[in-house]
Amino acid sequence: MTRSAKRSAVNLTMTVEELTADLAKEHEEWLSHKPQTVYDVIKQIYEPLLKMKQDGRTDSEICAMLIKRNIDISAGTFATYMKRVAKELRGGSRPRTARKPKPDSEARRATPDSRVQNSTPDSKVDSGAQQASRPKPDSAPAQSASPSMAGFTSRKPPALDA
Repeated sequence: MTRSAKRSAVNLTMTVEELTADLAKEHEEWLSHKPQTVYDVIKQIYEPLLKMKQDGRTDSEICAMLIKRNIDISAGTFATYMKRVAKELRGGSRPRTARKPKPDSEARRATPDSRVQNSTPDSKVDSGAQQASRPKPDSAPAQSASPSMAGFTSRKPPALDA
């Protein structure tokens, strides 16, 4: 016995174009009320917040006003977000993934790619920069990773007099 797909009939009260337009309008309205991050909200209302700060309001006072309006933010986070938005508006925004270079990597920065060292493996002479960055060898022999019995002395077993 085969099953056939059962489809219901639909009585549209509007044209397909009107339905499409209505759905698009509803989607746009939903997007305007879509949950956002606190940072996005601060970014959107930056100008009035900046005016409040310039008029003498403290970060804590502004945060209290935002909390009353269901935007939960601490004064420290608010200050950070305000600085970040100001930096973005100045055009000084760059990816936050960049790290500061280590102090000893300044000498290696002269090469186009700091991961590439321009030395030949057969060379016995190192440049001064490479010698300075290498640790000096110890005169003591390297200790093994496993426990050893070095320095252990056995003593005579105790006499058991009964």
